[in-house]
Amino acid sequence: MSKYTAISFAPVQGFIEKSRKLRDLYGASLILSYLSQKLAEAADQPPDLIVISPALINVQEGMPNRILIKGDFNRNEVTNTLIKAWEHVLVTCQTWLEQEAFPQEQFCWQVEWLRWKQYTWEIFWGQGSEPDEAMLDLERRKLKRDWTGINWVGESSSLSGTDAIAGPRLGEVRDLGKSLTPDQHQQFREELELFYRRLSWLLDAPDERIGKPPLSIAALKEYEESKPDDIGKYIAINERLSIPELVKRLVTYTPIAETIGMTPLGEGFTEIKREANTGWFMGDGDKVGDKLKTITSDEEQTIFSKAMRDWGKAFKKGFPRKLGRVVYAGGDDFLGILYNSELKSSDLSNQALVWLKQFDQQWQTHGQNINVSMGFVWAANRVPQRDVLQHCREAEKIAKNKGRDRVTIRVLFNSGQFVQWTCPWQHLPILDRCRNWTHLYNDWAHLRSRHAIRFREVNQNPIDRDIALAMLDLYFDDLGQEIQNHPQEEGQWRAIAGDNTDAAVVQWIHDLVQVGWQLCSNT
Repeated sequence: MSKYTAISFAPVQGFIEKSRKLRDLYGASLILSYLSQKLAEAADQPPDLIVISPALINVQEGMPNRILIKGDFNRNEVTNTLIKAWEHVLVTCQTWLEQEAFPQEQFCWQVEWLRWKQYTWEIFWGQGSEPDEAMLDLERRKLKRDWTGINWVGESSSLSGTDAIAGPRLGEVRDLGKSLTPDQHQQFREELELFYRRLSWLLDAPDERIGKPPLSIAALKEYEESKPDDIGKYIAINERLSIPELVKRLVTYTPIAETIGMTPLGEGFTEIKREANTGWFMGDGDKVGDKLKTITSDEEQTIFSKAMRDWGKAFKKGFPRKLGRVVYAGGDDFLGILYNSELKSSDLSNQALVWLKQFDQQWQTHGQNINVSMGFVWAANRVPQRDVLQHCREAEKIAKNKGRDRVTIRVLFNSGQFVQWTCPWQHLPILDRCRNWTHLYNDWAHLRSRHAIRFREVNQNPIDRDIALAMLDLYFDDLGQEIQNHPQEEGQWRAIAGDNTDAAVVQWIHDLVQVGWQLCSNT
């Protein structure tokens, strides 16, 4: 009897989301793809072990972290392979810091790097006599966590706030029963400030500065004041990073990536200056697990995986640079950003909506009969990147819960408040039908203030959809009647709003008004 093995590791989303700069996102993506490829390569040992999915294991970029193997791939070998690959990443970065960047420095952090080697990743492993049984066993085992936390001493990083700051004195042995004096605290902070200012300065032009005598704190400050626009390409001078956060930045430096055997980031990479609103999108194929259960042969599994990986590769490569960039596209899951510093926010929002309306058609080019759900966040410029990514995940989850095959558009303000609207892909052109968004928004607000529009029953006065539908008819060319009387299921309220109740219909129209006015009122 054949045996199949399914393997995966975590955290993936958490590893990506702990990021302040765009470089963090790319660095996390590079590391995850590298680790996945090393697992796939170790598992591909014909004829005893054959990787069924993902296909194209020789292509590192966008490699998914869930691997299905025909054969008995031992769990200990999975663990050893992942730890060895991650150790190679860590050792390369640590060696560069100690021998290239700071050869004159005395570091105490060796034990801390070893701890991150052992305790960064959770490893999950499942087996079965059929591919779907192996995947089900993997999901079942994931309910039992495989994680150990690191107990650290010291101040927390400025990025995650949960891990210790990487610095020369990290791991220093001292009496925990004695608190540091104010002078010792001050000395520690000054040493840490000097370390990060020097590291920031080195990475801004590493090929020119590696091997040069280290600058004093006064010289560094003078340089920073003289060229404020040229500093902080890799690390801002006020950042304090943990070891994994620092590693995510370092692997985007091409010589380090090449030493590891990792796909380099590319010379054309630039950070984005979020001086205006930006669009962030995160998507995932719908019910891919159910789709895989219907594929009975190993060959068809590989064909499916190859089609999705080819789509992801083409999607990232063909994404218009004038519109933004794709951070990763691992097949059926992807993350990207819409921005253009040369466009006004209103012009970019128009282009973003045009792109959203054609995305589903582009998605279907993989030809695999699966739909996609997406979270799209139009974020104000001062919302931290970590928060934006969390909102992307939440928006994508809402799109899934509302019935899949749709997008949730969330407009996120600097205050952290937001408005959102969820719509099936095929109905997004509704946004083009509004005659006057400003008049609609003002009329809707007036009706709400007069309690003509209600979202719940008040004083035994039921929710009434008639006025909301009349507004659709007035401003959207009889859209309310069109949906009410639509002969096909995909054009009715249950498919569009997720439910046919008065509350669901009125809420959907309200969300349309709020989001449409924010994104389309300039057209």
